[in-house]
Amino acid sequence: MIGRRRLVADVVAVNEVSKTGRTIAQLAALVGATLEIPQGLDASRVVTGLNTVDRAIEGELTFVGSVKFARLLHATKALAAVVSNDVEIPAGNQHFITLRVKSADHAMITILELFADPESLPPVGVDPSARIDASASIAPGVRIGPFVSVGANAVIGADTALYSGVVIYQSVRLGDNCVLHSNSTVRERCVLGSRVILSSGVVIGTDGFGYRPTNDGSGMAKVPHIGNVVIDDDVEIGANSCIDRGEFGATRIGAGSKIDNLCQIGHNVEIGRLVVISGHTGIAGSTRIGDGCRIGGGCGISDHLVIGKGASFAARSGVMGDVPEGASWGGYPAQEFRQALREMAVIRKLPEWQRQLTQLLGPQKAP
Repeated sequence: MIGRRRLVADVVAVNEVSKTGRTIAQLAALVGATLEIPQGLDASRVVTGLNTVDRAIEGELTFVGSVKFARLLHATKALAAVVSNDVEIPAGNQHFITLRVKSADHAMITILELFADPESLPPVGVDPSARIDASASIAPGVRIGPFVSVGANAVIGADTALYSGVVIYQSVRLGDNCVLHSNSTVRERCVLGSRVILSSGVVIGTDGFGYRPTNDGSGMAKVPHIGNVVIDDDVEIGANSCIDRGEFGATRIGAGSKIDNLCQIGHNVEIGRLVVISGHTGIAGSTRIGDGCRIGGGCGISDHLVIGKGASFAARSGVMGDVPEGASWGGYPAQEFRQALREMAVIRKLPEWQRQLTQLLGPQKAP
């Protein structure tokens, strides 16, 4: 498990490394790395910190998961580098200890957890300033911080943490081991599974954006939204993102999906399992996103679409039609990515083509 919910065996292993100083040899054992040690260096050296390849200083450890960063190793001052097995280090750059692993990215997660400060959760119990309705159900081990509000008939699962200013409306259900950061809000009747993380400012269950012109044309009538939002286990939602409640039924977020900061998910959207959505993305109402999709930053996805499993979108894509499984699209309007790149290449040539055409036709007189 990741973060504060590590397995017991993982915690024991990490604590042993912490007590003995985090040497290169110990870190290598922790991530199952094979050591490559140049003459004059020693795996008993203590790692003083972690940094990027180009910014690492003496005593620090860095990570290389691709050829792009391997090219920077010639100038790094790092004591050691965790390098993926499939990345070749350019000749003449062996002035640091190499920790060879299957995946530098996965090894980085384990080592970052070791160096990270412990999460400062609210203490177990209910802060005196919190307001908990008498009908709410609070499981053992819950941590409720200052000025939290929990409404009538709400259910808060075991070991869930609510930071200061969190607002839980009536009839909300939160699973076990959730973490809701400061000033996040879960509106009435919404349901969160276990191990869900909401960053600060997230709002779950806002009314959908539904209006119709009045019969007499004098204004706009608001469409009531009587549904809710259902979020499955292990979902994480970034700061200031909003997920609208369903007009009928539920807006759904599948297990393990990750939504970045400043995203907008419209009413009755259905997002599958293990979907990753980057910041500033907006998904309009009733669109269905298949399992395993990857959505780049700033994408706009129209309403009532079907996005197939495993599809991916480049940043700033404007998706206006259904997308087949496994497709890679980009551009505005979005299309198959290689075709989008060809069109962008043509557009960049237009100024030169215009110049050549002007020379060919000569000066044009005004009519």
